[in-house]
Amino acid sequence: MRTLIVWLLIVPSSLFAQTDSTSKSVVFEQSRDEVPAKNTSLYLSADTTNIHPVRFGIVTGTAATAIAAVHIYQANGWWKDNRTPFHFQEDLKYGRSVDKYGHFFGTAVAAFLLRKSLRWSGLSEEAALYWGAGGALAYQTYIEVEDGFHTWGFDRVDFASNVAGAAWPIAQYHSPFLRNFDFKYSYLPSAALNSGEGKGFQGQQHTVFDDYEGQTLWMSVKVKNFLPRSIDYLWPEFLCISVGYAVRDVFGKEPRSAVLLALDLDMTKVIPDDTPFLKLLGEALNFIKFPMPTIQLTPNTIWYGFYF
Repeated sequence: MRTLIVWLLIVPSSLFAQTDSTSKSVVFEQSRDEVPAKNTSLYLSADTTNIHPVRFGIVTGTAATAIAAVHIYQANGWWKDNRTPFHFQEDLKYGRSVDKYGHFFGTAVAAFLLRKSLRWSGLSEEAALYWGAGGALAYQTYIEVEDGFHTWGFDRVDFASNVAGAAWPIAQYHSPFLRNFDFKYSYLPSAALNSGEGKGFQGQQHTVFDDYEGQTLWMSVKVKNFLPRSIDYLWPEFLCISVGYAVRDVFGKEPRSAVLLALDLDMTKVIPDDTPFLKLLGEALNFIKFPMPTIQLTPNTIWYGFYF
């Protein structure tokens, strides 16, 4: 999650842009034949005849600047004074796997932001999809390689999570069924954020991206699309159900995993898609799990009027 800030710096160039708003939501019953026609020649090649040079320059320049800035931060805050020979090392206990889910989610969000930015710059939808996923994975892989030369080592499970996160939007593009599921993120700062807990090495800054106790990762399900047609009118299209995963007392002696169940909002249905901007805004906000009534199922049952 600590590299996600790079991609959050890229989004302004595409968020306020005119984008293709012709795509429609896909219901459970939709078949593969209804997926937009694909031009395989554009998967790994940019349609250079439609690239807008100024916009493309803004996107690539912003990305390069953001990557350089975060590299400097990580070089001074993470990698400095912690160099070792390159090695592989998996840490399956760190953050009780919240970190692993974070790698998946962060790469998926990065792929989305880069995809939209490249689409704005003139690439075709499919070229932007593949280059966005590839660019996000390439940067995350670079981070893992750098970690391989430092204390943490190249974590192959982290890398697998990154690959899965980059592959997710591609899988959704090709599978209407998978579009019934969205991965989301919610955050409320924990007491550990400013307490000094979790600062395990010289120069490390404990930030929101490392505040695992404050994070909850969600999988949201579009319930309406799974109901029989005879009763699906009873369920609002914008209302979903989410399953969440979080960790409690992550820096304590006995950290515990928490599983939650909550109502959720499909922001692509809450926000009208009358304009390209509103459509993109709904898609972007749909990565966020907004506070809704929630029940914690494990390690003990807790009811929340609104869970952040």
